[in-house]
Amino acid sequence: MNVAFDHLVHLTEHPEQAKDSFEQLGFTAIHGGRHLSWGTYNALCYFAPLSYIEWIGIADEQTANTCQNPLIAQLVADRQEGNGFSQFAFRTDDIQQLAAQLKSKGFTPIGPLPGGRQRDDGKLLTWSMLFLENDINGAFRYPFFIQWGDRDDVRVKELAPLMRHPIGSPSLSSISIYTLDIDRAISGYRRLFDLPDPNVGHDEAGTYAGLTVGGVTLRFYQADETPSTRPFACRIIGSKPQRRLELAGGTYIFSES
Repeated sequence: MNVAFDHLVHLTEHPEQAKDSFEQLGFTAIHGGRHLSWGTYNALCYFAPLSYIEWIGIADEQTANTCQNPLIAQLVADRQEGNGFSQFAFRTDDIQQLAAQLKSKGFTPIGPLPGGRQRDDGKLLTWSMLFLENDINGAFRYPFFIQWGDRDDVRVKELAPLMRHPIGSPSLSSISIYTLDIDRAISGYRRLFDLPDPNVGHDEAGTYAGLTVGGVTLRFYQADETPSTRPFACRIIGSKPQRRLELAGGTYIFSES
């Protein structure tokens, strides 16, 4: 499956405050815009080659609460638990072919579904999203997939200034995720992405099974009891000094490598 990591979704009541916190650390971050049909708005921080963190908040509760998009429905549900990471997405250049591949593997795709927002400069951004039917009884979460309206080379050229950071040349390296059934989560992700056996490692959160896909490593941790299977931390390399930031229910770990 030909995919690349696209973005990590961080649900927060105040996306602009998360943006300000990253700017104070020396990152370039921007106000995104409103998703009028979703009732949400966002702020963004981009990394080379073409990934980003999206801080997303609810701007219109009525619209968000009645939105049929699976991502927004999940954000509304996650909001009951509080701020924190919610989801992550992988990018594809042929979402229809991807849907067919997923069906052939026994998954049930939902979509593609359209998305879009208008930037402050007036440009209309468009994309398509593909989700997987939740048949895993809450043991873990699958990601979703996105295809942008513009080609990657066009987006790289347009977003290049936003991927330059005074703090260095950072990139999003890994995402940490608790699961109630690590064997089932690893099996599901291996089947989804055609991956080899995981690497076993140990970090500040404990022992994990790591799967690398699309330029990012997903670190899965077994939890006997956990209030959520949402991602709980992400690691950003290529910046110094080494530090840890607790921000709106999510943990950011910064290091040189």
